[in-house]
Amino acid sequence: MKLNTTRVESFSDGVMSIIITIMVLSFKLPDLNKEGTHWSVRFQLHSLLPNIATYTFSFLMIGIFWINHHHMYHLLKRTDSTMMVLNLFFLFCMSFIPLATAFLGSNPLIDESVAFYGLVMLLTTFSFSVMRTYSIRKKLVHRDEDENLSKEIKLVSVRARTKSYIGTIAYLLSIPLAFYNVYFSFACFAVTPILFFIPDGIDDEELSEKIVAKND
Repeated sequence: MKLNTTRVESFSDGVMSIIITIMVLSFKLPDLNKEGTHWSVRFQLHSLLPNIATYTFSFLMIGIFWINHHHMYHLLKRTDSTMMVLNLFFLFCMSFIPLATAFLGSNPLIDESVAFYGLVMLLTTFSFSVMRTYSIRKKLVHRDEDENLSKEIKLVSVRARTKSYIGTIAYLLSIPLAFYNVYFSFACFAVTPILFFIPDGIDDEELSEKIVAKND
């Protein structure tokens, strides 16, 4: 069954927005009574720093997933029922990010909490990688009459898939490393954002605009 990608994108955007909302609502505000002092306020803010740091990183990762999801679907000419199921699984894995974020924020140096966070990010990144692979293998990616444009689209898709699999490997390594030294796991967590900000030389958004312009 061939389907338009618009509804899948809209549904996914809504789910990701809810995930971010749940994540920020998980913050537990300190109960400061009238006798609270400047020192107690500073102490409470200081105690929230691990939660804020973990939230910031998770927000960044959800943003990266959202941008990659946006770019991927803009380069697809269609989707199918299997792709929709894979997208649901991706969103299911992502829905655990608020839980993992709260767990790590409250226990930033405990190996089990770091490993759990790594597991959630592993499943989310891997599920997105599977979607990328499926879209290429099943030729759901847009193919244009302009051979050069088609090559650019294929190159962008393959590069993005490669980055996703590198991120998957990094998160996979972070799980056993958490039981050796949590800071090694934190280094693994940084791999995906670093890869995302490395320029590819081809602008995904400009490429999708070319496709839209040629089909108008």
